[in-house]
Amino acid sequence: MKRMSRLKNIIQAMFCSSLLAVTWLSVHAEDNEDAHNVGNNFGKGKTFFQSNVLPKLAENGCFGCHARGYVRPNVTVYEELLKRLAIGDSAENNIVIYKMANLRSFNADIPNHPGGQRCATIDDEPCKSIRQWWNIEFGESK
Repeated sequence: MKRMSRLKNIIQAMFCSSLLAVTWLSVHAEDNEDAHNVGNNFGKGKTFFQSNVLPKLAENGCFGCHARGYVRPNVTVYEELLKRLAIGDSAENNIVIYKMANLRSFNADIPNHPGGQRCATIDDEPCKSIRQWWNIEFGESK
């Protein structure tokens, strides 16, 4: 009986040690390039965002409010804006386009985007680049 108890304790200790070892290895594993890829586009969306969307947002003055930490989303952070881009079913029908082009406002006197209309139409910048980004991230349609 004592022998069974001892064997049980040894097995439990080995199991716990194994779990700790696996956890340590996963936490300290070397980063590889694929670990930073989002979705199945192998980082193309993030690259496009950084090289095309960010400059257009900067030119448009979006950083004045949305990069200082007091107005969400912080548009300089890929993951924050991507979350909003994903709310919708097409490049023309998503939260980011609605805000920037001031579409679907409840009242014409109260803009959908308190910072004002940032794209004259969805074909103008920065909406144009954002629509291209949506297509890279999500394809032609969800």
